[in-house]
This record gives sequence, structure tokens and C-alpha cells, in this order.
Amino acid sequence: MTKITSFIFLPFATLVFTASVFAFSSRSSSFHPIATYSSFPTHSSQSFQYLHVPTSCHSHCFDENNIDDDNLMIETINNRRSFLARTLTSSSLLLPLSSNAASTPVQRAVGSAESNCRLNNNCLETFELDGAVGWNWGGTERCAAGDTMCGPDGKLRDEPLKGKPVPSLSVNNGETTLEITNVVVVTLQIGSGSNAEIQSLKVGLYGNQCPKLTSQFLSLCTNGIVTSKDLLLGAPVKLGNECGLLTYIRPEQRLEFGIPSQKVAYAKSIRKAKAPDEFVPQSRPGGRVLDEIRGEKSARNHDAAGLVSVPKDGIGYGDVGGLLSVGTRSDDEAYASAFQITADAVPEMDGKEGRKVIGQLMDGESMSVLARLAGSPLRKMVPGQNGGSPLIKVVVLDCSAFEVGGVQSGLGSAGSE
Repeated sequence: MTKITSFIFLPFATLVFTASVFAFSSRSSSFHPIATYSSFPTHSSQSFQYLHVPTSCHSHCFDENNIDDDNLMIETINNRRSFLARTLTSSSLLLPLSSNAASTPVQRAVGSAESNCRLNNNCLETFELDGAVGWNWGGTERCAAGDTMCGPDGKLRDEPLKGKPVPSLSVNNGETTLEITNVVVVTLQIGSGSNAEIQSLKVGLYGNQCPKLTSQFLSLCTNGIVTSKDLLLGAPVKLGNECGLLTYIRPEQRLEFGIPSQKVAYAKSIRKAKAPDEFVPQSRPGGRVLDEIRGEKSARNHDAAGLVSVPKDGIGYGDVGGLLSVGTRSDDEAYASAFQITADAVPEMDGKEGRKVIGQLMDGESMSVLARLAGSPLRKMVPGQNGGSPLIKVVVLDCSAFEVGGVQSGLGSAGSE
């Protein structure tokens, strides 16, 4: 009976809720929906507010600042719950509610009540309406996101995370020894304001095994990727100068970095609120460069933490956390999933995803930063997904490349030819 009831009332409850948000928002100053295009919440939304983005743009395209005030969050949740209760009970829906539904606690760990009711298939009966429509919300019982002991589930860990060993250069049971030809230092800012901290990831690239992919990665970090020099107004795609972000985390498995929007990046570079209408983003690499990149093989399997991985067709052809295919994104968003770093062995990146390893982290300090970021708190996730964007903003301040031996790299752009 529970399954039948949920099946009948869930679609209508969702409709009533969505249609009523606008009327309620005009009367209540403590409820803050943000303008909408799509009716699905994304995991990059403000921690406990609605954020709806165009369906053509994954949540990584926008990474607004950080965490809602707890008092505002509590007030928002209380008003939202009372509003939903009035809306649904005043309609002619005959929802089977348990006797203690009105006393459901508001303050709770991230998403626990919604997850439990979906497992038990009784979200409507227990009045967990967010769970019924597939949304997870947080509560004040979550740990502080800036605390290094705070995990992706909003709970404090029992002990600090430890970085895993630096990957060995000896692969294939010792039959092959990889060589580092270039070193890239990616400087990150974790958080913002007075609480921000600076950390670095030291990356070594396998230039002999993957020369074209290495060149492309170095271009992203130095002069920028250029696929067309004939644009009326365009700019190279660069990772540094706060243009690049940590866009996606699959907890304790991988990190993803990229440039969510070339327009936003260009606007930052010229210190404007938005890019001029004449600005044209760089397209994905093509032509002979793309053919050569497709012909290169991965230097090794994704069999350890700390490996730098790019899409099988190279930078510009990522699928944004496995959620959006290349064909669904505009050129502006083409580099939102530029590269990933493994936080563990991930065999599916070899087989199903066909990604290519082009380098690795070089020291224990970088491995510790990797472990911390891979285990950091997430914004709420899209139902059915096992990752999300970081709750605390992580930006790439600088990306410097050097040849082994200390000579700075001065490679040109890697685009179409």
C-alpha cells in the first residue's frame, strides 16, 4: 500500500510544490529561491537554497561563494516546511501521515532523514517532502566545512586523513620505468576571505610516453589553449589566475579541475562583471591535433592514488563528473572538465571511461592535499549521483610549468591545425 500511495501522490506533490514556490517567495523574505530555468536542483547550489541553472549547463558552470549562515538556514527550513505543510494539507490531497509527522526534527545531519525515507519508501507518510521529490537538505548538526576533520557526509572523522604513497614510476610489474619530463606546480586557494589557505599540488608529466597530451596540459597551464586565432574577440583557455576551479569531487576516489565558463574567466581577466557580447569562446581542439591525441595511449593504468588523467580525446572532451556528455555542452563550457586526479585506484577509468594517465603527483605534501580535498564536504548532490562540487570553493591561483632540470617551459598553444 505504501508503494502505491507514494507512486500516486509523488508526481502531484512535486507539481504543487514547484508551482507554489513563486507565490510563497513573494510573501516571505526568509525564503530565498534563486531564479530558475530547470526544475531540478543541482549539487552546486548554495548549501541550503534553491539554485536552478539552464539545462544545457551543468552545475559546475557556476561556483558561487560558500556557506549559508546557520540561522538563515534554520529559518529557511522551518518556513519551507510549514509552507509545504500548508500547501499540501490545504489541497484536496489525502496524504497518509503518521501521528508524529509534525514533530519530525529539523536540525539533523546532512540528508539523513531524506535518505532514510527513500530507503523505507515512506517519505510522504513521514512528511519528508524533500525526500519525496528527491532532494537532500542539510541541517545545523553538520560539521563546519572548513574543518579538515569534516567529511563529505557532514560528520566529523575519528582521525585525520593521511595521504597515500607517491605513485611509483615503475609499472607493469617493473618492466617499464616512466620518466618525468616536466613539472607543473598548481597553486590552490581553499576557501575565501580571512579563512583562505594556500596549498600546492606538484605534478610530474610523462612527456616521453604522451608527448601530445603533455603539450596540451602544459599549454593549459602556461600560454593557454587556442583553437582559433581568427576570433573577433577571444582569449586563450588558461587554468591559472582564478579561472580554474576544483569543479567536482567523487569522495575518496577522484578530483576534477576545469574552467567552468570561458566567458566568466575572461570577465575576471579584464575586471568586469561580464564578458562583452562580442566575446567568442575557444572551441574544442580538432583537426590533426585531435587525431594525434586520439592515437596516444595511456602511460599506465589508473591503479594508484595521485595519477593525473585526461579524457580519451584530450582536454576539452571531458564529461563533467560523468553527468553531461560532450555533445550537450557549449564551447563556453568545453573545458569545465579539463583533467582529474585519482585519490585511489579506479579501474573503471581505464575500461568504461577510457581515460589516459599523463602524469602523477610528485611528493608527500601533494598527496596529503589530495587526500584532504577528496574527503572534504560536498554541496548537496543530484539524486542517484555519488559525487558533487566542493562546499568550500577551491580556485587555481597559479599554474607554473618547468622542464626537468629547472628551465621554465615556454610551449605554444595546443589547438587545431
